[in-house]
Amino acid sequence: MTTLKEYIDFPIEEHESLLRRINNNQIIYTTRVSNEVNKYFINSIYDSSFGKLKVIYFKHFTNLKEHPFLNELSETQILEINKYINEKGFDLIGLIRI
Repeated sequence: MTTLKEYIDFPIEEHESLLRRINNNQIIYTTRVSNEVNKYFINSIYDSSFGKLKVIYFKHFTNLKEHPFLNELSETQILEINKYINEKGFDLIGLIRI
């Protein structure tokens, strides 16, 4: 019997920059909205296209202006977050490869 593993995916347009950070042993951060809010937890491990990732940072926000990396988000990312932020806010999670 195969055990289902939790999986976390990332937008394809972010893969190159995320992989660069992972390969340099840096934390990667991702913003989660809608049904992804409250889905990820500190110390949880998830499969990904980058290998196994462990959540080491989690913070919930209700206002996009509070996003610590707002100035690094593209206009497309900001528009996407704004589409869903009123539902449940958003989570910012940090992960490392293990």
